[in-house]
Amino acid sequence: MFEWIKNLFGDPNERELNKLWPIVEEINAHYEELQDLTDDELRAKTDAFRAEIREAVADIETRQDEIREKLRRAPGPEGPVGGDGQVAEMEGEPLSLEERDALYDEFDELEEEWQDIVEDALWELLPEAFAVVKETCRRMLGETWMAGGSKIEWDMVPYDVQILGAIVLHQGRIAEMKTGEGKTLAAVMPLYLNALTGRGCQLVTVNDYLAERDTEWMGPIYEFHGLTVDCVNRYDPHTEGRKEAYEADITYGTNNEIGFDYLRDNSFVVRPEQLMQRGHHYAIIDEIDSVLIDEARTPLIISGPVPDQENDEYRELRDPVEQLVEAQRRLVRSFVKETRELLEEKAEAEEEGDSRRAQELEDEAGLSLFRASRGYPKNRQLQKLLNEPGMERLRQKTENFYLQENAKRMPFVDEELYFSVDEKKQTVEMTEKGQAYIAKIMDASEDLFVLPVVGDKIAEVEDEYQEKVDELEEALQEEDLPQEKRENKYMNDKRELEKELQEAKREIYNTYSERAERVHAIEQLLKAFTLYERDTEYIVQEGKVQIVDEHTGRVMEGRRYSEGLHEALEAKEEVEIQNATQTYASVTLQNYFRMYDKLSGMTGTAETEAEEFNEIYDLDVVVVPTHEPVRRDDKDDLVFQTKREKYNAIVEKVKEYNKRGQPVLVGSASVEVSETISRTLEREGIPHNVLNAKQDRAKEEAQIVAEAGQKGSVTIATNMAGRGTDIQITDEVRELGGLAILGSERHESRRIDLQLRGRAGRQGDPGESQFYVSLEDDLMRLFGSDRVAKVMDSMGIEEGEVITHPWINKSIKRAQSKVEQNNFAIRKRQLEYDDVLNSQREVIYKRRREALTGERFHGQVLNMLYEYIEALVERHYGQGNIAGLREDLLRTLAFDLEMDREEFVQLGEDGVVDHVYDVATDYYRQKRANIAQPFYQTLRDLNQERGDDMIEQVFVDFTDGQDAIRAVADVDEALETNGEEINEALERTAMLQTIDEKWTDHLRELDELKEGIGLRSFGRKDPVVEYKMEAFDLFSDMMAEIGQEVVSLVFRAGPVVDDEVQTTGEGPKGRLSQRNAQTQHDSAQPDYSIDADGDGGGGQEGEAAERDPTVEEKQPVTVADEPGRNEYVTVRNNANGETTEMKWKYAKKKINQGGWSLVS
Repeated sequence: MFEWIKNLFGDPNERELNKLWPIVEEINAHYEELQDLTDDELRAKTDAFRAEIREAVADIETRQDEIREKLRRAPGPEGPVGGDGQVAEMEGEPLSLEERDALYDEFDELEEEWQDIVEDALWELLPEAFAVVKETCRRMLGETWMAGGSKIEWDMVPYDVQILGAIVLHQGRIAEMKTGEGKTLAAVMPLYLNALTGRGCQLVTVNDYLAERDTEWMGPIYEFHGLTVDCVNRYDPHTEGRKEAYEADITYGTNNEIGFDYLRDNSFVVRPEQLMQRGHHYAIIDEIDSVLIDEARTPLIISGPVPDQENDEYRELRDPVEQLVEAQRRLVRSFVKETRELLEEKAEAEEEGDSRRAQELEDEAGLSLFRASRGYPKNRQLQKLLNEPGMERLRQKTENFYLQENAKRMPFVDEELYFSVDEKKQTVEMTEKGQAYIAKIMDASEDLFVLPVVGDKIAEVEDEYQEKVDELEEALQEEDLPQEKRENKYMNDKRELEKELQEAKREIYNTYSERAERVHAIEQLLKAFTLYERDTEYIVQEGKVQIVDEHTGRVMEGRRYSEGLHEALEAKEEVEIQNATQTYASVTLQNYFRMYDKLSGMTGTAETEAEEFNEIYDLDVVVVPTHEPVRRDDKDDLVFQTKREKYNAIVEKVKEYNKRGQPVLVGSASVEVSETISRTLEREGIPHNVLNAKQDRAKEEAQIVAEAGQKGSVTIATNMAGRGTDIQITDEVRELGGLAILGSERHESRRIDLQLRGRAGRQGDPGESQFYVSLEDDLMRLFGSDRVAKVMDSMGIEEGEVITHPWINKSIKRAQSKVEQNNFAIRKRQLEYDDVLNSQREVIYKRRREALTGERFHGQVLNMLYEYIEALVERHYGQGNIAGLREDLLRTLAFDLEMDREEFVQLGEDGVVDHVYDVATDYYRQKRANIAQPFYQTLRDLNQERGDDMIEQVFVDFTDGQDAIRAVADVDEALETNGEEINEALERTAMLQTIDEKWTDHLRELDELKEGIGLRSFGRKDPVVEYKMEAFDLFSDMMAEIGQEVVSLVFRAGPVVDDEVQTTGEGPKGRLSQRNAQTQHDSAQPDYSIDADGDGGGGQEGEAAERDPTVEEKQPVTVADEPGRNEYVTVRNNANGETTEMKWKYAKKKINQGGWSLVS
């Protein structure tokens, strides 16, 4: 049907190619003209291109410079401070907050206009610029240099199809170019052109080897024209080398390292010069399907240890859950046995001619079979039964019946099970029968595993509270008391009832929290035992559970499953449960790469995921034709009934290829499969290489893949192992038929199968490929259609027979399409969650970056001050509580408000806000002067004394009487601003310290929220909607807290008394004593002398590398001695003073949540 539509309307890909071919011809015409130029004349073209770009945007950049200068010269409301501490004459015009915001908006609009104009200019330059690169490649022919550890001789000049792909990449689209078509060279042309803007370009690869190899391989082409090129993976994080790599015109690096550097820059950097990355201008992602599809949902996480965190719940629940799983296995075996017995009775009924009885028995058999598949779908006896003729059709028929009418009959199916398993959705849900069973094992009440309906419970206690209030009112009406005493008694008694209400609510929430944690741990353990298999999804090495990448077969070092699943797997395997971690910074690749102004990508397989690329990333896919026609013979699949038959057939075929010397690559989907095939080949005496997650076999991946095309070689590898490394063959191998590809099973994604096929037949080479499939494979078992079962049944396939049929191939493709659609839906759903965090991350990182660089930072502090004052006035004005307002201002902002009640009323709420804001800015102006003036005098005297030997930075300790922070100030800046840099350093440091602390807490709260949000579906609520609403409330509260704490700290903080301004040192280790600290508004005068000995190293909280847990391992978190988890302790309810005894593991949670304290 699709072919008919293409014939009627035309192929859209062909239409795109027809638009691009004339540009390729124009490039080639320029190329012919360039061949007569000297090398210097050719190099001069690059300077000419740059000049054209600069000229195109000159007016915009001039206006942007004017805005920057106007903002820089404009004084803040506090006014500039002179060296004598008095307000000096203003450099420029003062700007209100509204005027500043208007200039910022204009700047942003100019930036968008800059992008549009530059894109137009680059498009005009493209034909000649690409021709320059092609001519450079021609002139380099025969040159040799080192790349990827080997000496290479340059022998490449771009083909037309490579130029075509390069145009697609420049346009910000995806170029699908088959394996061996030279994607690496094609990327050089758009990278060269876009680097001329001066904002840098990045080529993102999937592994370190490719990043460094391609830098060295393509580097001389760029360097011929004076462009700089570097690779971030050559250098450690937070080093000058890595910073210079990002400053290069063209930067190569892996997706992980580039993403982690973004997180590091926005989490651990405390001074602008520590920043590694510059803006996100243009990037090309190599193997874009792997990065933005396969790894899109995997977050990059920088985390550290959680103090006082325990994982005992998983350890305690492991054995009971294992017993529960074993009970389910026995139950499933009984269902399988019952199914066979019922089918035998059905056959007898049919022989007796009792069709009605036969149908009833078939329905009962179908129910037993369906229950078995819901209970333990990977049970071997069940799989064997399902492979028998008619069984899969019976199961599907029964499933369709019970899923009718919104699956209202499904509870009847699951009520006989201890838990139900949905392999497609990767979920496990415990039933009431399972709750009762595990409660019996643990000698506990079933209620411990049942989540209370919080809304109903809260409504009950609120109704009880209201009844008591009504009774109180009635009782007081009957008492003979003066009105004033009656009101006082009513208020006191009502206050006590409110305390009881709050305590009852807290108890409900605590109960829900405890049970939710327990149920969640059980569900994760059930997943670990039923859905995750060792040597398939993970391996155990050196006493650790390590995740295996399902596509490449590599161990994913440092990655952990989220939401407690990894801890569950560690408990299952009885290895040490690693300490829980808290997230410091996190971003998914799909959201990181959406930040680029222009993004493009290249891969051999993208067309099958075109819809997702377009919908999520706004990236179109263009399929670029091959330079030579593809000669590979892609044979129809061979389908077997069992895996054993399939593996035997694969081994026999490998022996056949090996006997005649034809190289063969066997693709496997898991470590277990590759090991199984490897052991069989060893027994047959066939030498071979294996690439999987086993550590000793993954070291020379690129070398093994490169050698896979040699005569007689046999290689077993995961379908996508060694991506980016071509398998090249000799003329002798070509005569033998080229590289043979054997797929040991169909992957759930057609794209991955195409990647495996694409290993053979590069650049017109011969080759062949064929997939071996069994009905026991996960894809066929989970998503195979009725047609597969019908074909197998109708053909009467005997054990050991193999079939190949067009219908089977179509059914497999339909099954893969189902999985792709299902995975796309999951990724879209995940994106809804991730977009919540992403939007919040953008706000917080922008605010942090502005504080770090000083850009737009001044307006931030003033806005936070205004918002805080607005909130304070709103809280007190309606009640006429001027005393409360004055008390809060004195407590948080350290100044007293002189205002009588008459003025308070006359001004109105908005007027009071403006008046308090004016008083606050007047107070802060004077406070800044009092700090700046003595520091300026001290630094000036020291500068005169030391001359050229003057220090570069000073470190100043501030305290508000409770907390201490260390600010880092640039000496030259402090002298130029008459000491104002000291105040700016205090504000920056306060903002950075507060943001980092609050953001880390917020991420932990979001993790906890997301962990339990799925349970909302039981209350017929959409978890995503609930998550968005609650996450927004949490974020709003966090932003308000940041504003209040920053404003309060900078208003109250002053230099530490009797301490020195230092040029060396580390951040404060703890709080400073109030006895030894004095804030600025107190009468004591600080000592502003400077200790100039030292080298000026160190900084707030140490250097960025010292703060980053990914660079330097944190010290172990130590916890003070405390009672044992099951030891009984006495705790007091702070609301009513009552005491009670309970186990420490429960008491500890109550104490941490507030409202309770430990007695003994």
